Amino acid sequence: MSQTTVINGIAYGPLACLVGTWKGDKGMDVAPEPEGKEENPYYETILFEAIGDVKNAEEQALSVLRYHQVVSKKSNQKVFHNETGYWMWDASTANGRVYA
Repeated sequence: MSQTTVINGIAYGPLACLVGTWKGDKGMDVAPEPEGKEENPYYETILFEAIGDVKNAEEQALSVLRYHQVVSKKSNQKVFHNETGYWMWDASTANGRVYA
């Protein structure tokens, strides 16, 4: 395993490159309307944090990233999507497996 996939002694495999804060300001929310469509430009920030490893059923070791995504409309800076979740990686499978 490449050293770049190890954080604080834990192998995160392909998830390691996500760790950090990502920002984008070119999003377009498109919603169908009876008269056509409504378009709202937005910007977003997503934070990925390496939080360690966990045991699943006392057999499976998973490396875990926590993410927090916030999406806001450009027109009024109001948040219209706020999500937190976890991505997990299982290094013991043949090619590794990502769970979301």
